[in-house]
Amino acid sequence: MVRRYVITFANPMGGSGKTTSGMLLAEQIALSGGRVSILDLDPNANILAWSESRKADGRDVPFSVYARPQAEDTVELIDQLSGETDYLIIDLEGSKDQIVTFALSRTDLCIIPLDGSPMEARQAAAAAVRLVQTTSSMIRAPIAYSLLFTRTNAAFQTTDERDVRQEMEINNIPTLPTRIAKRAPYTRIFRDGVLLSELPGIVTDEHEGKTASVTDKAMKQVVAAIENARDYAQAVIHALTKERAA
Repeated sequence: MVRRYVITFANPMGGSGKTTSGMLLAEQIALSGGRVSILDLDPNANILAWSESRKADGRDVPFSVYARPQAEDTVELIDQLSGETDYLIIDLEGSKDQIVTFALSRTDLCIIPLDGSPMEARQAAAAAVRLVQTTSSMIRAPIAYSLLFTRTNAAFQTTDERDVRQEMEINNIPTLPTRIAKRAPYTRIFRDGVLLSELPGIVTDEHEGKTASVTDKAMKQVVAAIENARDYAQAVIHALTKERAA
């Protein structure tokens, strides 16, 4: 039997890196040969706009992107898409909307992105985890979830992040071991409508004629971002397979 997965990204607060985290995961899985679809349920529809912009320019989109349906059609669409792809990634809206509950009811793993500040972490974790647990009670089935630290310091783990991780561990709230650092290449994904994997070529062209030291510095940032995204995707896949095997 083919193993297919539905992964949702949820956070009631904006600016948590939810959409970027979903995009990075989708690209990494696609690069590894997996069939990926994204269902953009966020009212801002940033992923859908990114996809349509690339298509309009004649550029490749390595995964399928679908727009937000009517609430009553959500479950049917998720079931359809999850039957046609290996990984269905869903970018949820922030509010406690009915469509969010419908999507969570079909989720294999809900990832809750948040930054390392204690206030943000506690508020986001409390609201998002409570929503997942409430939906789990409604459908009378467990829904796996995990926190993901995003927009973190690339050089080191701050005291705030360490304290929040310890607090989550004490409260038995699962957290992905890999963090997504705050990196300039990630901001270019939506700003410039690019894929992370395209940036080495883009940076090379941009720095033509510049000194080797300047070029190397820019390229190191891209390489570090790609390695970070790859490690993060591997952590998600490990969490998924671990839950499926349990």
